[in-house]
Amino acid sequence: MIAALNDQLARLEDALERERRFSADVAHELRTPIASSLINVETAIGSHDRASTDLALGQTQQALTVLARRVEQLLALARIEAGAAAAHARVDLRDIAMEVIDELALPIADWNVELALTLPPQPLVVEGFAAGLAALLRNLVENALRHVPQGGAVELRMELLADTAVIEVIDNGPGIPPERRDEVFARFHREPGGRGDGYGLGLSIVQRVAQMHRARIELDDAPGGRGLCVRVCIPLARMNASTMPPST
Repeated sequence: MIAALNDQLARLEDALERERRFSADVAHELRTPIASSLINVETAIGSHDRASTDLALGQTQQALTVLARRVEQLLALARIEAGAAAAHARVDLRDIAMEVIDELALPIADWNVELALTLPPQPLVVEGFAAGLAALLRNLVENALRHVPQGGAVELRMELLADTAVIEVIDNGPGIPPERRDEVFARFHREPGGRGDGYGLGLSIVQRVAQMHRARIELDDAPGGRGLCVRVCIPLARMNASTMPPST
């Protein structure tokens, strides 16, 4: 009876922790598309030019589309963590990268940051959860964007290395001293000098998704010695895995 009670309490504590984590993730993940929507609506209301109004409303529609997709992804991520998700799917990381860059087009333009995307010609198919992998890529890129100066540069690079898909997000910001690099994965940790008022959850989400996919995360100096390079190494899907086509 004692063992059964302890097991029940442990499950309850785990459920409460997932609920707290989900609430924090919602606040973190939805703030950018909500802010973009409000800015564009205010622009449309204050504009006396039809072309400017139409442009602002079009951008509002795009931001709301991103918002709806983020909600779906957050729910999918919550189901994954709760163990209620279906089996892994075969996912091409190149497709997810393209979708994430498309989602972030507006903040990239607003922040005046140059973003480069380097993808290999061959597929990078891993076995995993598309919603989680999208959250991983999006948070890596957003984190880099927030820590480079106006006119700075960020690169999202992917390559095939033996049986591993390697993702690198490189920026020319201030970087992170080696002695502080383990701290950045803690929930609510924020490095000084970042743009905006984020909640310090981005890299915590990245770490959780990496753990789901048996991935390794490394933080290193960017080439040239200035900035940060975040590297994620994910095992490729096995050749004898499910024949399900790549899904995003």
